[in-house]
Order: sequence, then C-alpha cells, then structure tokens
Amino acid sequence: MCNMCTRDVTPVVEAPPPPPKHHKHLERLKHKHNIVTDPNNAEKQKEVAYQPDLLAISTQYTKIGYDLFKATMEHLQETKAYVIATKTSQPFHVALAIAVLVFWLSSPGSDASLRGWRALYVGAVATHLGAQVWMTLVSGIVLYFSLPRHEFGRVQTVLFPTYYAFNAGISMLALLSYFRMQCLTKFAYTSYAQFALLLAVFSIEAYVRLRLVSPMLRAKHIKTQMEEVAGGGQEVGRLILGELAHCPRYLRVLRTFRMYHSSIAMGTMIALGCSVYSTMIIVDSMCH
Repeated sequence: MCNMCTRDVTPVVEAPPPPPKHHKHLERLKHKHNIVTDPNNAEKQKEVAYQPDLLAISTQYTKIGYDLFKATMEHLQETKAYVIATKTSQPFHVALAIAVLVFWLSSPGSDASLRGWRALYVGAVATHLGAQVWMTLVSGIVLYFSLPRHEFGRVQTVLFPTYYAFNAGISMLALLSYFRMQCLTKFAYTSYAQFALLLAVFSIEAYVRLRLVSPMLRAKHIKTQMEEVAGGGQEVGRLILGELAHCPRYLRVLRTFRMYHSSIAMGTMIALGCSVYSTMIIVDSMCH
C-alpha cells in the first residue's frame, strides 16, 4: 500500500467567520435616533422592520401584473392563431375585406343596417358555395389522383372536421342574416323556399360534423393501420386489397368506413345542390 493511502490525514478545521464590522456613521445614527437592534430579540426586530407604504405595495402588485402579462404573451406567441396573424398573409386579406365592406356601408344609399345584413347574407352564401366547390370538385379529386392513398387519407383526416365545422358555421350565419334581413323589411320579400334551403344545408352539415365525421375517422384509422401492416396503401387513385381481401375483420372495417363515407358524400352533394339553388334565388331577387 502506498504512503499516500496510509498516512494520517489531519482534518481541516474551518475558521469561524469574522465578526461583522460596524460602520461608524451607521452606529452614530443609531445612537442619535435611539435605535436599538438585536438580532436575537424578535420584538426589537419587529420595531425596526420595514413597513411597506402604498408606493411599495403598488410596485409589488405592478410586478405581479407584469409577470402575468409576460407569461400570457409568451403563451399567446406559441398559439397557431398568433403564428397565422404574424407570419402569413391571410390577416391582410381579412383586413382588406373589412375595409371594403366599411367603405361600401358608408356610401350613400339605403339604410346601412339593412345593407350590412344583406352583405353578410350574400357573402356567407357565396363563401359557403365556394368552399363546397373547391373541396368537393377540385381539391378532393386532384389530391386523390396525385398522392398515395394513405397520404391523401392523412390530409383528409385534418381537413374533414375543419371543413364541415366551417361550412356549418357559415351556413348558420347565412340563415341568421337572412332572417334578420327579413325582419328589417317586415317580411315583405320573404322566400320561404330560401329559408328551407338554408336550414336544410345547416342541418345536414351540422349532423355530418357532429355524428358522422368522428366514427368515419376512427374506422379509417383502423383500416389504415391494418393496410400498413400488410404493406399496402401506397397506390395512387385506386384501392388494392391484396392479402387483406381474405381478412374478415379488415372487410368489416372497410365496410363500416365506406358506409360512413358514402353517407357523408351523399349529404355533401345534397348540401351542394341546395347551395346552388340558393344562389339561383339570389340571382332571381336581383333581376326583379
């Protein structure tokens, strides 16, 4: 064994800290104002303790409010809405549309309130029809025949809930604005067919969003998992079952998925037809 391991080690005793130095000027002030401090006396410590005034309390609460505001802003900057508002051009489109609407409402003409509800009604119907045409006749067809089937399914999984929620909200806005417009005109030029069409579109899309989209996506998720295990799903614009054609469980899941998907497609086409007819009614009202 080496000497380093066997020699005695003398423990090092730390020296006590030096007593605090008393500043002469501070001691003179204590003696002058008869201030007695004793760290071991709790009563004396309370007597000389700092009593915060209104300014100190307000500063303290200001600091709390500032910290809360800072934490809220940091949380806001992490949201998708903040990213869209600050890093994309969509908010400028909305601002331009609002500016045009305000300028149009401020121009001389009929009652501004009635004009505003008419603009909201026509804009909602036009926006709804445009979203239906793009999603049903353009986006869906182009993506299905351009992407592998599973990639297309992932896109639809994200778009389906948002699309039907958006369309249901826009159709409800069109229905309410049309009703409000008729109230302002004392129901002088009411088209009950238009009421029925707007109500039918809203009911179909709300039912699809609340009752059909979620079970359809669940069935699609199970179907996709089984196809990935079997090595399928990369074909474009077609479905190749392969070995899964002999799997009873897969066929049941596929049948369930197609049932929900067909119901949604039927509701979508009925809503699209109603929207086109609503647009024709608006055109007829403009011609009279």
